Amino acid sequence: MRKLMILCLAAASFSSMATTSGVEFMEQMDSDDDGYITLREAVKNTDLLREFGHIDIDEDGKISEAELIASDYGREVLSLPI
Repeated sequence: MRKLMILCLAAASFSSMATTSGVEFMEQMDSDDDGYITLREAVKNTDLLREFGHIDIDEDGKISEAELIASDYGREVLSLPI
């Protein structure tokens, strides 16, 4: 529950800062267009695959756009402020 609350707060803080590169990144990685990056989809990017467990805050086996934006990896890749 605590992890989910942190995720929601972080997502709210950064949602207005997401750039088109974030949308493009999700579109590139989300090959089945379900709005999530699964472990199977993440294998296309070794850095993302390496960080998958840290990014998947709710541990449901997939990365949402909010989780990506809230992560250090996502902020680095999407050039968002830390």
